[in-house]
Amino acid sequence: MKKIIAAISVSIVTIIILLSFIDRTPQESESNTADIVYSITSIPENLKSIGELNKREQDIVCATSKGLVELDAEGNIKPVLAQDYTVSDDGLEYVFKIRDDIYWSDGSKITPNDIVDFFREVITEESEISALLNVFGVKDYINGSNSFSNTVAITSTEDSLKIRLNSKDDGFIEELTKPQYRVRKELLFWEDIDKNYSSITYSGNYYISSMSDSEIILKRADNSNAELAQTIHLVKDDSEDLALAAFEIGERDIVMNPPTSQLQRLKDEGKLVESPSDEAVYLAFNGNNEKFSNQVKNEIYRLISKAIEEYKNKNDLLLELAECSYFREDKDDLTKLQSRNVMVNFKSDVEMPSKIVLVAKESLQNKDITDYLTAWFKENTDITLVCNLLTEDDMNLISEKNYYDIALVNVYAKLEDDEQLLATISSFLPKSQRDMINNSNSKAEKEELFAEIEEELFNNYRVLPLLFYNNTIAVNDTEDENILDGNGNIDFSAIK
Repeated sequence: MKKIIAAISVSIVTIIILLSFIDRTPQESESNTADIVYSITSIPENLKSIGELNKREQDIVCATSKGLVELDAEGNIKPVLAQDYTVSDDGLEYVFKIRDDIYWSDGSKITPNDIVDFFREVITEESEISALLNVFGVKDYINGSNSFSNTVAITSTEDSLKIRLNSKDDGFIEELTKPQYRVRKELLFWEDIDKNYSSITYSGNYYISSMSDSEIILKRADNSNAELAQTIHLVKDDSEDLALAAFEIGERDIVMNPPTSQLQRLKDEGKLVESPSDEAVYLAFNGNNEKFSNQVKNEIYRLISKAIEEYKNKNDLLLELAECSYFREDKDDLTKLQSRNVMVNFKSDVEMPSKIVLVAKESLQNKDITDYLTAWFKENTDITLVCNLLTEDDMNLISEKNYYDIALVNVYAKLEDDEQLLATISSFLPKSQRDMINNSNSKAEKEELFAEIEEELFNNYRVLPLLFYNNTIAVNDTEDENILDGNGNIDFSAIK
């Protein structure tokens, strides 16, 4: 009996010891096998020139490519491919220490020389490279026949990348966070991405696994963080309504800009993420039409602004009033805006036209606004407002036309993206002013020049600000509301 008790005692002690070992064994992090299904409105065929893409097309590049530095949701600049960077005392030379643990999707190491090669390609192939035009030698390289290595001050060592500027630019690092500076290989292959995706090596957390007319599938790269979602499905939906219907039954995880009528319900259910965007709407007067005096133009702007204010009150989650500011970040500049607000809010007894013709680019948002404006003018004025929605090609040609009085102009209102901003409002700017901004080297110089142009645009009723849209995103099962980075692109790593 004593032998049996002794044997049992030994067994119990052995089990306790084994259990204690089990408890102390470190737990390995499990690989995330989840999928994210993201609704998109179109399947792009060309991803070469990022500056020509909309934000949702840029999301694909951001998921599959990393930058030297990136901008997080709070607007903080964080090193990514770079481990850190230093700036010389005179503000002209930037040295990026490149991480030693970064890899292409094929498993090969990303080297400083690879990044130099990328900048050589992007200077040649990208349409929007304002950040690089102030780099020493870039303009000479673009306009001349000298080699990149002998002309451009972007060089590498074994573990670093060095960039030298012509003049100090305090906004240079933030400029480098933009999607067009995400490091890629073989940029020409991206021009026919639907044919070449499988031949490309990617620097990002994901690579393009397959493409069809209805879906793009991104797979997590082998060397990426295993906590990231394993697969991202970018599924084409023909309308916002269809996308939201699929979202409601669990077939979509992310839907950008769901129907306006559903925003409050989604917010109440905890499924709506909101954030400011730089998408704006300006009101432009036809420069070829001289039948309206400045007094008439001021009264038209006052009436349109009042109608937009009432529209905003009914769609509070969707937009924010511009309040005479061309840029969202300038809304606190009371010195600049006070005189404009006084001018705009002055009600004139001038004789008004019986009919005003308004044009806008064809879109669901513009249709909603123009329908509201038409009804508002009918109810509150003696003016008949006729609204015509035009194709994008027709809107690009309105500077040559004389069949309209005013236009709603959709613009990405961020001065750092001056090419896109100027391309949109170029019809209403004299060529000399366009050239001045295009030829400026730094963010500060651009801001100073545009400040002068702003006054001319406003005081002469060429182009006037109306509203800024908010990003509204329907999201299933996320605790993190910061799913957009500081440039307005989806950060898929924030969605677990």
